[in-house]
Amino acid sequence: MALSSSLDAAVEDDEVRFTYTVCNDGDGPVELSFRSGQSFDVWVEADGEERWRYSDGKLFTQALRSETLEPGETVRYGTTWTDPSAGEYEARAVLACPDRTCEATTEISVG
Repeated sequence: MALSSSLDAAVEDDEVRFTYTVCNDGDGPVELSFRSGQSFDVWVEADGEERWRYSDGKLFTQALRSETLEPGETVRYGTTWTDPSAGEYEARAVLACPDRTCEATTEISVG
C-alpha cells in the first residue's frame, strides 16, 4: 500500500492557493481513517518559524470517518492563504490520518 503526494502552490496578487494531491500507487485499496472532519493540514515556514497554518482557528467535527482510495485513485484537497507577506517560504502538507504518513513540500516565493 503505497501513497504518494504532491503540493502545488499558485501565487497570485494577494493569496497563495494550495492543492495537496494524494495518490494510491499500490496494487490494492488503501483506507484513510480520520478522527475528525479535518482531512489534511498545510503550513508555511520561513527561517524555521511557522508563518501560517490552514487549521489555525478552525473547528472540525469530532467524528470517526474513512475514505478508501482504490489503486490509481487520486484525491485532492485545497486551501488558500490570504494576504501573505512578501518572502521566500517552504510549505508542507500532511494527511490528518494518524495511521498514515504522507507528506509533501514545496517552495514558494511571494513578491
